[in-house]
Amino acid sequence: MRLLLDVGNSRLKWAFWDGRTLQDRGALEHPGAADAPWEALLEALGERLPARPVEGVWAVEVVGPDFRAACAAWARRRGWPDPRFLEVDAAQHGIVSAYHDPDRLGRDRYAALAGARALGEESAVVVDCGTAVTLDRLLPGGHHSGGLILPGLGLMRRSLGLAPGVGGAVEGGESCVPAVCTGDAVASGTLLGLAAAIDALTARLGETPPQAAVLLTGGDAPRLVPHLACGAVHMPDLVLQGLAWALERG
Repeated sequence: MRLLLDVGNSRLKWAFWDGRTLQDRGALEHPGAADAPWEALLEALGERLPARPVEGVWAVEVVGPDFRAACAAWARRRGWPDPRFLEVDAAQHGIVSAYHDPDRLGRDRYAALAGARALGEESAVVVDCGTAVTLDRLLPGGHHSGGLILPGLGLMRRSLGLAPGVGGAVEGGESCVPAVCTGDAVASGTLLGLAAAIDALTARLGETPPQAAVLLTGGDAPRLVPHLACGAVHMPDLVLQGLAWALERG
């Protein structure tokens, strides 16, 4: 079994991969790359893992070298092979980034595009609803034609909480239209506004033939799905599926 890790800006997610399916998924919150106690978080992860033989550790991360060093040391203490970290590499993984500097495309975004291909989607708009919301267009042949980034729910609400007249009142009902208190107005406005933005942007990105599937992933995806009109399919494990697909190929 391979242990797969997806380390984003606020969560460390994991699953086991048997070559066909993902099993024993889980997640831990963390405070961000600059403040996360990686060694302690990895030890906490180890306590949650079932007793399984681990033939390899595969990871996709956007948090930097401190995590990589901690993960390598953690694997060594457990007698596991050195971790393999996903890189943006078209020659190895078959996803060709449209970015002028391909290394600037986030590895999580790259893995999610690979996840779309793993699911058999050759034409897709991949939407990852995490700390930031990213939208990426996949064209046939594994060609990434570009994408968009906007703030996620948490970032929107924290920013509004600093504004005069809001005063931190950012929690409330998320489907109040119109709202009659500040907390409801912020909660509903951010959620429904973000859903409307995703609908509009997926339509814009999907204009290029052939017709694109819309795949939604990330921690806030379940809250957004009921408010979307774009026919998005919720794929919570898309990044891990892409990680497995890409490293199996490599």
